[in-house]
Amino acid sequence: MSSSLPSFCTGRIGPVLGRINLKTQKGSLVSRLIRGTRGKSAWTAVWLAAAIGSANAASADNAALWRPRFATPAIVALDRAKDRQFTAEIKASPSARDWSASIANDLKSWPCRVVSAAYAGIDNGSKPGWQVRLSVPADASPELFALTVACNESISVQPQSVSVIPAFETNFYVLHITDEQIVNQFHTDPSGQYYQMVGTWEEMKWMQQPVNLIHPRFVLITGDQIDFNGALDGWNNWANWGYRPHGKKIFMPRETADLENRLSEMYKDCHKGYRVAYVEAPGNHDVTPPGKRLDGSTIDWHPVSVRTYEQEFGQRDWSFRMGDFYVLLHDWSSARLKAWAAADYAAALQDPAVKFRLIGQHYYTRSDCRQPFVPAKCDLMLIGHGHRTATIQTSPYYIYEDRAAFIYGTAGFFNFRRTAGGWSCDQTAMLRNETNDVWPLFAANGKTKEVRANCPDPMNITTNSVTIVNDLPQDFYDGRVRFVLGRGTYETIENGTILSEYDCAGDTKTAVLVKVNIPARGSVTVRVPIGAERQLSTSASRKTRQGRAGDERNSTCV
Repeated sequence: MSSSLPSFCTGRIGPVLGRINLKTQKGSLVSRLIRGTRGKSAWTAVWLAAAIGSANAASADNAALWRPRFATPAIVALDRAKDRQFTAEIKASPSARDWSASIANDLKSWPCRVVSAAYAGIDNGSKPGWQVRLSVPADASPELFALTVACNESISVQPQSVSVIPAFETNFYVLHITDEQIVNQFHTDPSGQYYQMVGTWEEMKWMQQPVNLIHPRFVLITGDQIDFNGALDGWNNWANWGYRPHGKKIFMPRETADLENRLSEMYKDCHKGYRVAYVEAPGNHDVTPPGKRLDGSTIDWHPVSVRTYEQEFGQRDWSFRMGDFYVLLHDWSSARLKAWAAADYAAALQDPAVKFRLIGQHYYTRSDCRQPFVPAKCDLMLIGHGHRTATIQTSPYYIYEDRAAFIYGTAGFFNFRRTAGGWSCDQTAMLRNETNDVWPLFAANGKTKEVRANCPDPMNITTNSVTIVNDLPQDFYDGRVRFVLGRGTYETIENGTILSEYDCAGDTKTAVLVKVNIPARGSVTVRVPIGAERQLSTSASRKTRQGRAGDERNSTCV
């Protein structure tokens, strides 16, 4: 990576794990470590396991956990037992056994129950592996988690890969972001914008606080997460690539692969700290079109970019359900994947239990990419690539395109309402209002964030209040903040709803997760009244206490 990139940009979670001796008895090492470290750092169990070396041991292999991952997360709901379950896909031999799993945020870990484990196809059935059905505990906090899965052969960790929400069948909104196109760490143009460059690590950091505060159910990314294609075309035009001379240059295969890997690691690194699930599909700057050659060579870069994307991000075509809400993410660079998408979508279309169908893809229709998936029936499709805000079609269903995220962190807003018959979307009930529904998340050079708090991290507030300012014309009724306060039980909150609270930091602190309504073009102060907590004895122990979602106690805006 370039010398200006921080040394921690390695794409690994915590220290490199050594060999881990996993006991095969019911009380396995990982399970015992999880039980013994509840309330402590999320990674304590993993670090302790790494310290226990053995020649006869399981290997640390994060890549063995194929799905879920950061770009292909699982979304589960707490209100019903069946909705707390999800399937983890793991690359392991047929003799793998003794499965265990846990989820962890930055404050605490929760063990998961193994419902079933079957040796079956993974990656849409194209590769051998294990499908392990897991259930998050009912007392988990509704937050975003890393997932750890272990067996006698390996232990794997994937960050930001399991999103826990209170319930599926409640109103929610999503943000559509496309064409982030990271090429550098820092902005080089005085405006902080794209006139002499494209997206940056720094820009994604500017977007982090607004996204976390808005707290969409998920962010849908429709391709072009990175942009290394200048190298393919023999053009060295980005400041931090580190190659000379500037301008025309024939890149060697190793240089091109190194650049693609470097930008992929940079992308994942700048998304650390996001507390919201990101669901992603690649674009033509991530997975190059078939037949795209490295300039000056006969090398078709498509299979190279496929391997890199799958190694760094995971599955390219995939779908998930949130109860009766179906979402498909499609990579249009492959006829094989288009056939899979068509079959998967047809099954969802024929399933009467599915009430809404959403498709996200890069949607590139030039002659070198002939594989976008455009079914005859759909409820909503979101696309990228055009670097513009546009309505592609209104009938038989809406297809919306949003401006590139590298332009002031542009995001599109889509609100879904629960109805007696399923779902309605404000932006498909009629043509969307682009002024209200598409906006930048920061101003020039990142100096002002359009949604901001008076603390650096609104998910780790150590004072008893936080003020949020919203310059956008949209009300965010499902916003989030999290207090980390003295240990106790917190019964009241001003201008918010307590969703959960749990002990952490060696049972010396209590985390209080709060839902807050952030008014359009306004502000709100969320406050924990001084003396509101009921102190617990130092010997007391408790599980996560779930709040009463939807109970807006003392809910007024200031």
